[in-house]
Amino acid sequence: MISVLISTYNGEKYIEEQLDSIFAQTYKDFHVYIRDDGSSDGTCDVIDKYIVRNELSDRISFKKGSNKGFCASFFELLKSASDGDCWAFCDQDDVWLPSKLEYAYEWMKANDNSKPLLYHSGFEVANEDLSVRTLYPRSTFDYRFYNSITGNIFFGFSVVINGTLREMLLQASPDNIKYHDWFAAMITSAFGKYHLSTKVEAIHRQYEKNASPLYFFKKIPHGFKLLMGERFYTAQAREFMRLYGDKLSEEDYRILEWFQMDRYSFVTACKKAFYNKRWNPQLKVEIILRMLMLFGVI
Repeated sequence: MISVLISTYNGEKYIEEQLDSIFAQTYKDFHVYIRDDGSSDGTCDVIDKYIVRNELSDRISFKKGSNKGFCASFFELLKSASDGDCWAFCDQDDVWLPSKLEYAYEWMKANDNSKPLLYHSGFEVANEDLSVRTLYPRSTFDYRFYNSITGNIFFGFSVVINGTLREMLLQASPDNIKYHDWFAAMITSAFGKYHLSTKVEAIHRQYEKNASPLYFFKKIPHGFKLLMGERFYTAQAREFMRLYGDKLSEEDYRILEWFQMDRYSFVTACKKAFYNKRWNPQLKVEIILRMLMLFGVI
């Protein structure tokens, strides 16, 4: 069974279309968990009416909550959805193609479930009304634990995880990490296995109000926060070290230690800034990261 997790926030415009696409899946053994993160529009009314109209009270669990931000909201969903074999994160305004869950489940069954497993769907990026769609290219980046410390190649709306990864992810405090999918990527790259599907399995809306930092311009505010003193790279690295540092390889532990510093160290800054392997697949992001490392911001 797959638990589908949706955190909604002012999503009245598209949530019904997304739910329709979920219930059109070829894989039918799933349960939908929705948590509203304090919407001020009609999102909750739309969901309530959808459940009643389609007689889905036994297939959808819906909770209305206060605004915590989507990372903490997804953590609440992950905790509450205790049953299942896999957990699929879902955006409120996307559209799933019919075989999305089936492909993920088949891959999970073919792999060692005792290890953390992460499946990432292929997807198209679309404008708000889905009239223009472009294939988002599958990453060919050599993604390992060391570069998961500073970046993430997975998008939460396309991620499905197994029970082992769920349990490990839930050990973390959402207050100490930036994104739930990023921390899941760190765990998987250190201890498990991931798969980047080449099959298009979803359509992702990308527009001004969408929260996903899919493109470079949406990452810019995070850079300003770093310059203003926010240290989310450090906080996330420390959380990982606290939970799983003793399980890392010697090399991974050494690199993670570089991101634990309370005070600026020129030697450590140079180790990071002039490291001989790539931190990020995007060259412009790579250059910015290395500059921030050299000046002690990361």
